Amino acid sequence: MKSFAIIGLGLFGTQLAKDLYKEGHNVLVIDNEEEHIESIADQVSKAVCFDAKNRASLAGIGINKYDCVIVCTSKDLATSVIITMNLRALETPEIICKVQNETDEEVLKALGASMCIIPEHVAASKLSRKLISDNVIDFTQLSEHHGIMEIAVPGAWIGKSILALNVRPNYGLNIIAIRRNNTLQSDFDPSLPLRENDVLIVIGNNKNLSKMQKMK
Repeated sequence: MKSFAIIGLGLFGTQLAKDLYKEGHNVLVIDNEEEHIESIADQVSKAVCFDAKNRASLAGIGINKYDCVIVCTSKDLATSVIITMNLRALETPEIICKVQNETDEEVLKALGASMCIIPEHVAASKLSRKLISDNVIDFTQLSEHHGIMEIAVPGAWIGKSILALNVRPNYGLNIIAIRRNNTLQSDFDPSLPLRENDVLIVIGNNKNLSKMQKMK
């Protein structure tokens, strides 16, 4: 289980918080609007109302103890700048900022943001998948219940073949391609052993995909 703090409860921040919490992670949300906090309080671990530009308030809540803080206040670059500077000063391990454009991205990365995202380029559900697992390279939501995930081969699967693992009956998933040595192979031999650096492109329901991403 990882811990996340999300600052700013617009549509993107709210959906991201809900997705991460549903996956079983510790999720703190911060917003300066009481109405926003009340609407999500029972769907996250903790919801607090204060202005995140106040460094003392962030320190008081122990913001630096969270694995990752996502700043979702992109409509106001000045606000994002102040919050990012506060988080960096408080030695927050990882800071991700939602931005409006590439110019804002350059500014916030220069101030210490680990990564910036442009909402039009990545859905909240896609980001949540990448945040909760170091193995997930990409994720695409196909429908409410199904998706395609690009993921590093689990350690326990290395040296075993897809046939021997019985991936479809045992895991409820279909491996539709393998990326090996930067080459995508859609017509692969399922009897051959998987290699350490293989990347699997897997399709299935979100529940089974979530189980896979937690494999070691």
